[in-house]
Parts: sequence; C-alpha cells; structure tokens
Amino acid sequence: MDGQSTFGEELGRFAADLRRLRIERGNPSYRELGSRAVKTGVGGRLPVATLSDAFRGKRLPGLDKLMTLVRVLHSYDEYGRPTAAPPHTSPALDPWRQRWRALAAQQPPAPVRERGVRHQPGPPPAEAVASGPPHPPPEPSPPLPPSAPSSPPAPSAPEAFARAHVLTSARNNVGVAFSPDGGLLAVMGEDGTVQLWDPVDGRPAGEIRTDASPFTFAFSPAGPRLAVGAEGLQGAVQLWDTEGLAPVGPPMPCGSAIDVVAFTPDGRTLVAATDNEVVHLWDTRTGEPAGEPLVGHIGEVCALVCRPDGTLLAALSGRHSVRLWDLGAGACVGRPLGIAEGDLYAIAFSADGALLATAGQSGAQLWDTATGLVHGPPLHPGHPVSGVAFSADGTLLATTGADRAVRLWDPATGACAAAPLAAPVQRSELLDRLAFSPDGRTLASSGDGRTVVIYHRVPDPRSLADRALAAAFGERHALALPALSAGTGVPLYNVAFSPDGARVYARTRDREIMVWDPATRAELPETRPLPDEGPCGLEFPLERGPAALWTWDGRDGPPSRPASPVSLVRRVTFTPDGRRAAWIGSSGRVRLWNAVDGGLTTVHPSPGAEGATTLSYAPDGRMLAVAVHDRVEICRPDAVGKVGPVLNGHRTPVRAVRFSPDSTLLATADDQGTVRLWHTGGDHPVEGRVVDAHAGPVNDLAFAPDGRLLASAGADGTVQVWDARTGEAALGLPLTGHTGAVRGVAFAPDGSLLAAAGEDGTLRFWMLPGPHTAAARPRWSGAGPLTP
Repeated sequence: MDGQSTFGEELGRFAADLRRLRIERGNPSYRELGSRAVKTGVGGRLPVATLSDAFRGKRLPGLDKLMTLVRVLHSYDEYGRPTAAPPHTSPALDPWRQRWRALAAQQPPAPVRERGVRHQPGPPPAEAVASGPPHPPPEPSPPLPPSAPSSPPAPSAPEAFARAHVLTSARNNVGVAFSPDGGLLAVMGEDGTVQLWDPVDGRPAGEIRTDASPFTFAFSPAGPRLAVGAEGLQGAVQLWDTEGLAPVGPPMPCGSAIDVVAFTPDGRTLVAATDNEVVHLWDTRTGEPAGEPLVGHIGEVCALVCRPDGTLLAALSGRHSVRLWDLGAGACVGRPLGIAEGDLYAIAFSADGALLATAGQSGAQLWDTATGLVHGPPLHPGHPVSGVAFSADGTLLATTGADRAVRLWDPATGACAAAPLAAPVQRSELLDRLAFSPDGRTLASSGDGRTVVIYHRVPDPRSLADRALAAAFGERHALALPALSAGTGVPLYNVAFSPDGARVYARTRDREIMVWDPATRAELPETRPLPDEGPCGLEFPLERGPAALWTWDGRDGPPSRPASPVSLVRRVTFTPDGRRAAWIGSSGRVRLWNAVDGGLTTVHPSPGAEGATTLSYAPDGRMLAVAVHDRVEICRPDAVGKVGPVLNGHRTPVRAVRFSPDSTLLATADDQGTVRLWHTGGDHPVEGRVVDAHAGPVNDLAFAPDGRLLASAGADGTVQVWDARTGEAALGLPLTGHTGAVRGVAFAPDGSLLAAAGEDGTLRFWMLPGPHTAAARPRWSGAGPLTP
C-alpha cells in the first residue's frame, strides 16, 4: 500500500480514538473544549476548526495542539465532571505523542495541483468508535521526498507592502481588527484582554479587560465602539468605548454562546451568531432586537460579513456553505453557496460588493454576488487558505494560510500583485487572520500564537500622472489623444491600421488616402488617390513597409493575390490571407474572386431584393455576409452562386457588417442605431445580443484583435465600445470629440489604440485599458456553477 493510503487510514483510526476518548469523558462540545482549554491553562486555545479537523480526521494537528486537546479531555472524569488536568509529563500522554510522531513521519507532502483540475477526495475517515487504549504506533515509513510547491505566477510589480512592526501579545490571539479611522489596531487575546495598538508606530495604546473567555469582536463603523462576544458573558454581546476603555450600556443577551459578531456598514445594527445556529440582530442605539433572528443555517455560523452597501449579509455556516441574507427583508437570497471539496474558513466582500472571497482547505475563490457563479480560477489552489481580506479600494485581495505567508492578489485578473510577505512566526502557529486599514495603507496579520505582524504600503514610485492614468484605466476609461487632421477639412470616411501598426490610413470623401505614423503623429508622404471604378484595397508586400495599391479594372486579367490586404471601401472585402476577395458591382450584385484559381463568380441577391450595400468576409473564408436593405444574406463561397441563410431582425437598412477575428461572431448595425450579434460558429447563424448602440445610424463596426471588444461608429458623433460576448458597455463612458458623424473605426493590431475617422475631417485616437496597460487588465469573464 502506498504512503498516501497508509497515512489516510492511520489518520482515520487516530481520529476514531480521539472521538472515543471524547465520548468516555462526557462528550463535551467543541465550544466547551475551547473554553476549558483557556480556563485550565494547559496550553494554547483550541479553535473550532482545529477540533473539527482532528475529530473528523481531516488533517493531522500540530503536536502542541494535540497535547492540549488530550490534556483538556483528561480534565473531565468518566462522568463528564471537571477535574484536574494532567501535567504535560503524565505517562497517559506518552502513547499519543508516540502515535503523533509515527503519523508525522508517514505524512506525505502536499500534492501539486493544476489549476482547473479537480482531484477526487480520498476515503472518508472511519466513523466507528473503537474501544480500548489507542492503537500502538505502527512502524514509521520512510518520508517521501518533498515535491516542488505549486507556486502562483510571478508578480509583475514590486512588493506593495513591507514589514513595519512585529507585535507580541500578552496571550495567544483570537482576532485582529482596525478601528474605522485606522488609528487603532485591536488584538484580542484568549484571556479576555483586548490590546489596542498604534498601527503607525507599533506602540501600545490601551487595553480593555473583560471577565469572559472571548471568541469574537468587531469595531463599529459609526464611532469608537467595540463589540465583544464571549461565552463568559452568558451568551451576550458587550459594547465598549475604545476611548474611555469602559463598557457602554448593558450586555445584549442572545441566549447562547456567541460565535461571531459583525456590524452593518452604518453601525446601526449589530449582528451576532450563536452556537445554536441562529443569527441575532440588535439595534445599537436602543440595545433592543432589530427584527426576527435569521435561522436555517446548517451548522454553527463561524463567519459573518456585511456587503458594503448594507443590503446583504453573508454567513458561513458548518464550514461548507455560505448563505446570503437580505437584511431589509430578513430573508435568505437564493441557494446556499457551497463548495465541492474541503472546508471553508473565512469570507470577505469586495469594496463594491460585486465579489465575495472565500478561504478554504483547497485555496481561495472569488464569486460573483449577482450571479452566484465563480469569478475566475482559484487562488493558490491546492493549499489551505485560512484568512482573506479585501483592501478598501478593492484593488488588492490578501490571503494567508498554512505556509505562514501573506499573498496579495489582483482580484480583477487573479494574478499575483506582489511578492509574498513572510511572517516571522513559530512553525506551530497558523496564520488565519488578516485585516486592512480603512485607507488600505496598512495590513495586519496574526495567527493562533502571540505574534501580530503589521505591514505598511510601500510608497508608489510612479509619478502622480502615471498613477492617475492607471486609476482611469482601472475604472475602464479610455484616454483621448490629440486629433490629427489633413488640414483641408475634407471629411474622412474610413480608417485602417497597417498589419504592423506602424501606419494608419484614412480615406477622404475625395477618395484620397492619407497616411500617418500613429506613434509620432507625423503625416507621411505616402498620400495617393483611389481609382473611381473597380475593386481596390491596400496590400503590404514588404514587412514594415508602406502599402501598395491593389486594384482590378477587369481589362488586364486577374491581378495577383494581395499580401495582407485591407479595405478602405465599404463595398470591398478581403480575407486576411488574401485568398478571397468580394465586392459589390455597379448593379448591386456581389462578385467573388478566388486568388488560388483566379475564378470569378457573381452572387445574385435573393429574388426581389434591392442591391447590396456593404459586405464582410469571415476571416476563415467560410462565409460572406452581405447587407441587402434591412436583412443580411449569408453566402457560402464554396457553394458558387448560392445564397445561404438570411438574417432578419433589423427594421431599417443595414449599414455595417463585420465578422470577429475567429469567425464565430457576426456584428450587424442599422440606420436606427441598433447593433445585433450573431453566433456563426455552427452551420447556421444564431442571433445573440441586441444592443441599442447609438441615437442614429451606425456607420462602421470593428472588432478588437482578440475579439473581446466591438467598436461602433455613430452618426451621433460618438464611438461606443462593447463587450462582444455580453453586449454590455466595455468602457465607462462613450468616446467623444468629433463635431460631426463618425464614419470609420479601427483597432490597432495590438489592441492598445482605437482610431476613428469623422466627417469633421479629424482622425481621433484613444488609449484603451487592456493587457498592455499595467493597471487595467480584463476581468475574468468565464463562470462556472457555484454549487457542486
């Protein structure tokens, strides 16, 4: 049997022995065991998560935690009555130490897990309760060679935070939190003491002493108030004044031990979860209940967090599911959000409430709170993550876990935002608590030991202008560049970039082609006229060289195949490889040319149709879209002379058609300002999104090189940029600046610039947020089900 199987089976038997000992000692609850550990002083605290993992055989606890647990269990007699705990030298503990060392020697290293690969869980721990003394330790197997850890991608930016202070608490920590103004850091100890620290200079700032065994606390957002919930308060929550260090008002009774407390963002409501799976609401101004308790949780509630707008409450219960509550209605929203494998330990809302982060045994995960779907791949997959926190501006997500390091992530992309922050803690300590200061400049981490680490944000070395630009891109705004003009005021009708992006071409109303360098903005001496008759376009026979004019007047035989052709005329289209071309003749009929065999055919629009007005080839050459009045006819070039499906839906003449770079989408636009998206990946196009794009005709369409964005040029003088998959606006605002209708639009080959040609005779450019900018990368759009 391999090491993994042997270890799993032995861990299951070990857990069964622990359960048997617990039953023999009166079967105390997890809460009782945690409180007993503090009262007897036998060692560190026993969190519910640690006890759950130990008794269920989920993972091997540390030796110190195991000895604390066994000593606490032995502090009860066979009738479940409290008695003296055995000393740490008691012979009764020796079999447990030997058994732990044997298991530790067998324990395999954590497996390296690939993103997106789900591993089947192993066999569940044995549930049968054995009788007799613990099993003798087996012969230890030789340890397996360590495997390389699964590392997150390397950060693209320097470390954003640096260690500023290492604080030592008087007792083992229960939690950390910042005051609303960021001037205090509160650290709760297991002895009931709340130490207050200045997070800037790391000096003590006061102390609150309670007579209880605390389990949870939280700052009120509305003022210098701290809520403390503990078993010693007989299932009540006490408010404290953090300035006068004195209790405020009588305790708010909940009738059972308090697991966790939280405030609504306005500070008017205190939310408290008790160990009987009930969440209570209290009015902090009157000290009276604020509505009916929230019931229906499956298991004890171990984490509570309110969405920043105060509309939703997320409750983590039973360490397996998150239930969302509408605080206004007091009702559950949707299905509980669950996970497929492992336990959950912590949750956090993003600043805008759009995302919910969960920390669990198999990593961290982001969820879309509007749809209930996962948002991007897991973070640090395959590694236990026990703490999670968002910065106030939502640009950073911090996680920590079993590796005793703090990791910073970009929640928009799922990429590492900085190098991991090491925490100087003992190997026996588990980091599981994180807190950002309200201004996002300070980060605090702690675990179940006495160490609290404070990190300060490193000053941004970028200039103010660079930071402002990054912030604008982060908010999905484009940056307008100064306009270019031919100097004559002649309207510009179409625009296109060269394949290498070194030149941008615009056609004037007088059928003259103007050329500029889009980087230096210099006009190039390559102006040329277009012929008045026959199909024409630009080709690029030389790499990084100027364009050549491709024409065919029909008199001298077919021309040669064009190299990387582009069209500046609505009535001419090419495939990118130059193998096919199509154009609309003077009669309104479409002619198809095949550069491979030189064949020339004519496609007749459907009977009774008026002449074609514009057309577009699919880049893969499978389809040709032809606009005929208020419909679009699909031609199959290989089915010579035949018209395929007809796309109906537009109520006014179609003015623009364009395929996506991968040929799976077709965008069509009409005189009414409507853009329709059609899925063309199969044999028959299927209508998708319909977008009310402009207040007037749409003159041109263009897809970004990666196909994610679609730009539309309107007669209303604006350019709009859309998410091609969802039909939603991709930028914060429309692109403006033209004083007349916008006639043409084009993306640069690298997607960093968008160009638009207008009737006002100007060519305008916008820098776009995207992968090429350091601070604005596209959000994950893939989604999977939230529940297994």
